[in-house]
Amino acid sequence: MPAEASTSPQNGSVEKPYKIKVNGVRVKRSISKTTGGGGPLIKLLRVAKSQWFILAVFASILLAKMEPTIGIKGGPLKPEITVKYIGVGLIFFMSGLSLKTEQLKNAAMQVDLHATIQGFSLLVTPLLVCVVAGFLETSVLPMMGIPADGDVASLLMGIKVLSCLPPPVSTGLILTKAVDGNEAAAIFNGTIGAFLGVILTPLLVMKVTGGSADVPVVSIFSKLFVTVVLPLFIGQMTKYSGIVSAKTLKTIPFSTFRSLILLTIIYTTFCSTFMKELNITGKCFMGLVAILFAQQVLNMLLVKKICDVQSKPRVDVVAAMFCAVHKSLTLGMPICGIVFEGDPKLAIITIPLLVYHPMQILLGSLLVPSLRKWVSDDVAPAKRELPTTARKG
Repeated sequence: MPAEASTSPQNGSVEKPYKIKVNGVRVKRSISKTTGGGGPLIKLLRVAKSQWFILAVFASILLAKMEPTIGIKGGPLKPEITVKYIGVGLIFFMSGLSLKTEQLKNAAMQVDLHATIQGFSLLVTPLLVCVVAGFLETSVLPMMGIPADGDVASLLMGIKVLSCLPPPVSTGLILTKAVDGNEAAAIFNGTIGAFLGVILTPLLVMKVTGGSADVPVVSIFSKLFVTVVLPLFIGQMTKYSGIVSAKTLKTIPFSTFRSLILLTIIYTTFCSTFMKELNITGKCFMGLVAILFAQQVLNMLLVKKICDVQSKPRVDVVAAMFCAVHKSLTLGMPICGIVFEGDPKLAIITIPLLVYHPMQILLGSLLVPSLRKWVSDDVAPAKRELPTTARKG
């Protein structure tokens, strides 16, 4: 008869028997599973510990709202140096330390995944957004009695420009790593997206606006080299030079460090957002937030569906969901400044970029726990399978 499960009242744990095979012989084992005992305070602390990152995200936003001058450009925190160069550089340095060169080589060979991400980001998204924006201008807004001119027209133009931007270099990588996704693919796509964006984004923006632009290519490429290529190379050299042993590398909490850097990015981003005066009505602003949120969620679901059709593993799916949907504020702001130079509506045109940037970080951060579990559910069964060997007597 199977053994009965026993309960230990002292610690609220249940011993549950199970059987495994060792060389063809069934062996009984028992595992203890905590049932979650303890008072309300203990349960609250347990929940807070498991959801610390989400709580820290909201705490960062609250701190930014209370005193935004600390995290703005030129403020005491100096995010233009500490975040833009040191923080992002550390992210890619840690990736160089933790990734195997073979993983980067394998990621470079995933041509279909890269084509999906870059194609969705730089072709599908602009096409969909321009179609929807045109429908809003000609049908929806007139039906609602809202004139599609003035500030509304400028906001729609800003949404179109936003759709033409490439993926950001850092946030897609941080969130992909946070959910245990394909980190190497995120690095590759963030980098190649930035290079493609320098060429394609100005052309796309000129197409949707009818303007012209000269992008500072040399400046952008030099920043990419300093913040991405060089730290990644130094990390790889450090890993394989023997300066840091493999045993030591396993003890470094890379995930925690990346989470702290992401929280810093969230804080400084919202500091900048709260310091800017958004010169539009509350009704227009709430409508803009709703449109951008719906766009981001629907795009993520669409990317997931495309990857499912291609039978991509979940580690690749989450990388695509972040990299294909996120947009680079770093490239977007200079392009807006160049294309709309001298336009009195420039400040309003850039509002969609300023709203979308913190929104993508916040939404991505809130999805981290559920997506991490979703990825682990896909990976765990493979890890639990034990190889079987034939034994001859």
